[in-house]
Amino acid sequence: MGITLREASEKVGVTRQTLMKAIKTGRVSGQKSDNGEWRIEPVELFRVWPPVNEVQQPLQPDITGSDTPGLQAENRMLREQVAELREERNAWREQAQRLALTDQRAAPQPIPQRGFWSRLFSRQGDSPSGEE
Repeated sequence: MGITLREASEKVGVTRQTLMKAIKTGRVSGQKSDNGEWRIEPVELFRVWPPVNEVQQPLQPDITGSDTPGLQAENRMLREQVAELREERNAWREQAQRLALTDQRAAPQPIPQRGFWSRLFSRQGDSPSGEE
């Protein structure tokens, strides 16, 4: 069948609540047994979390003294690339700021419209814009 939530939590080092949440969200599939206890297949469990008892591989291989010059060269190259990317980013940022500044022009003010009665009873030269 499968293993219980308690056994599963011990095998992968997460809490039972985390396992239940993963089952409810569909991240891990589990089945309820006849007595109402959740069971998870180990294969399904280890698909999501690595087993705790397994020996972890080191993230970095052993570095020897002969590797140092190559790593220093790679480090220098990566620093140069980062500097180039920063320059590019700053140039794009400046361009975006320039474009944003040019788009913030004041919108032309609408000419106030006179109502019907003020147009009907006003003199010829009393237009709001002074053009008539």
